[in-house]
Amino acid sequence: MDIAARIANWHRPILVLAAVAAVASAVSLWRPGLSDEYSLSSLAGNNSQQFRDLEAFIDEFAGVELTLIVVRSENALSPETQECLEEVVKQSSELPAVDGAASICQAPKLLRRFLADTNIAKGLLVSSDKRAASIILQMRDDSVVKEMTRGETVAALKQIVAQARAEHPGHEVVLTGPYVLSYEMTHLVWDDLVTFGMLGAAASLVVLLLSLGSFRLAAYPLLVGVASVAITLGLSVWLGINTALNLPMLVLLTAVLTIANCVHLAVGHDETRGHAEITIRRLIRPCTGVVATTMVGFGAVGVSALEPVRTFALLMLLGLGVGLVLSLAGACGTLTQYKTQPMLSRPIDRLLRGSLLLARKNPLPIMLLFLIVGIGGAALTAKLQFSLRFLENFRPDDEIRTNYEFVQDTLTPMQSMELLIDRRDGSQVLSPHSLAAIDQLTEEYGSREPIVRMISVVDLFKFGNFDLPTTDSALKRRTTLLTTALKMFLGDEPLAEFVHPEKGTMRVAFFASEGPDAASKIELGDEICARAEELLGDEYQVRMTGLYYFYAHVARELLRDQVVSLIASTIGVLLTMALVLKSWRLAFIGMMPPLFAGASCVGLMAIFHVPFNTVTSMMLAIALGIAVDDTIHYLWRYRSSRAKGQSVKRAIATTQLSVGRACTLTSVVIAAGFAVMGMSRFLPIAYFGCVISVVMAVALAANLLMLPALLAVVDRWRMRTQAARLSTS
Repeated sequence: MDIAARIANWHRPILVLAAVAAVASAVSLWRPGLSDEYSLSSLAGNNSQQFRDLEAFIDEFAGVELTLIVVRSENALSPETQECLEEVVKQSSELPAVDGAASICQAPKLLRRFLADTNIAKGLLVSSDKRAASIILQMRDDSVVKEMTRGETVAALKQIVAQARAEHPGHEVVLTGPYVLSYEMTHLVWDDLVTFGMLGAAASLVVLLLSLGSFRLAAYPLLVGVASVAITLGLSVWLGINTALNLPMLVLLTAVLTIANCVHLAVGHDETRGHAEITIRRLIRPCTGVVATTMVGFGAVGVSALEPVRTFALLMLLGLGVGLVLSLAGACGTLTQYKTQPMLSRPIDRLLRGSLLLARKNPLPIMLLFLIVGIGGAALTAKLQFSLRFLENFRPDDEIRTNYEFVQDTLTPMQSMELLIDRRDGSQVLSPHSLAAIDQLTEEYGSREPIVRMISVVDLFKFGNFDLPTTDSALKRRTTLLTTALKMFLGDEPLAEFVHPEKGTMRVAFFASEGPDAASKIELGDEICARAEELLGDEYQVRMTGLYYFYAHVARELLRDQVVSLIASTIGVLLTMALVLKSWRLAFIGMMPPLFAGASCVGLMAIFHVPFNTVTSMMLAIALGIAVDDTIHYLWRYRSSRAKGQSVKRAIATTQLSVGRACTLTSVVIAAGFAVMGMSRFLPIAYFGCVISVVMAVALAANLLMLPALLAVVDRWRMRTQAARLSTS
């Protein structure tokens, strides 16, 4: 018994099992729900040395889980503003997730104006114009806070801020910081998922109704798509996989690609006059080949060093596999009962006949046109903008972006490079020599663009315009004096933010603007590191870390991943096509439409200045995997027609007027599903949806115009070659 017969005989148990799994997944999505993790590892984790250094820095010092509350008024040091700050500090400190707070209002009143002009507070706790003051909250790790979730903590902080605004008119109070932003960014994406998931389902249903002509028949691919998504998300819950920012793409891609496969089965069903088993027997190989090639495209994305990208690739592989099984089983239970009645048959038929006529009359100009498009798109690769600027993820009027910009413009930038200094023999780092070296480093790099300011333990030792100690005994006395003087408003360990009390590691922070590209950031960080080693000498070990430096390395890794995934995807798709079509010649011909679609993807990203980041870096490999789907169906039908003895011209016409219809409908379904993503407030996902929609249009044009022209030209060339060989012999 062949596979088609097995599926036909077992389709009811498969569908029942799928229904049970979908219900169980829905229950698991409700409780316990999707993984709600906001750690740096879940957003940009990898196995690089830079990530390990950043994790070590977070463990040793304050880390990156900070919340900033900024109060702006006519005078940040006025009694009313200080009262506002004190109230916010008091209320915030009572939250279980808050480990500590730092604000100018915690200093004695007589010292506040003096402290505001020191390098310790200026730009961090008080703005240079003294119109804004900040509260820096150190947040505990989510795993140790049992009383409140991060969502509840953020809601409580927002309530505190809203109360401060109401009780202190004339004061602008803003809540931001990595702790808040990671939560809001993730849930912005999740909220968009609900909205665009419903819109995408509605758009798909409309297209399916117009293309299949029956509401009950249109429900088949839609239900299969929804069930595939539910089971895939359920698997992510059961396996404890964090979906994070990739969730909308995961849902839409799984649903849209599964629906597209169902449409091919529904359209192919017409030709078998309602016999589902014959339909499956005819289409199971190309349908499986389509899923396999798409899996190769997504699998190639999995070579990325970034954990979120690898997670996305893994879940897509699971979703596509589930979708294939359900689409074949669902066809047996649906297509035998309902016959397609396409409402768009006439306009689609005109499109197919017109494109076929155009390809027959102008094969070489059409191929030349697509060649120009492909070369032009590839040439624009050099103009891609490799960027991980945080603000580019949001629309200009989004609250997340406006709050972030407010802090950036008012106070010191949030991101920093962190220079970590240790003694190779493990002895104490703090010495007159190390202080002098850091002071020299401050003079050389403290005002060098893009660095806005530096802060280190040197600022404490020069507090009050004192000179740095030059002997060990002077250093010991000054340390005792500073500890006693600063203990009242910096805690029992006032130097702990700059020198680790146990390990002795010294920290130097370089706060910098986001302007330069990734390569320039890495170059600057390496230059500072090399200069520090030169000033300190061989006795000291120096490392550079911090979000600013780390994300620059992530950007460079994304470029490498894009090249590797593109090469792997191209080779994998070619091998899979050759296996499915049993012909290297057809496989190479079939690579042309997806490659041109991929080139158009690059060109569009460059022309419209789409930033190259964690999400958009996956576009090219995914575009290649998706665009090849219809090409496989087209070439499979062409190969079958030729095997039946049809001429090349007749086989192309048969393929164009049969499979061409399914290719057109699936392209419209995919483009409609992705176009919905273009309205997302999270710009990387919006870019992804818009670019892939246009790529699908280019791929459809390539399949309907270039593919028949290429098949005809290649066959003509092959015949001439054979004739030449015969005449020669």
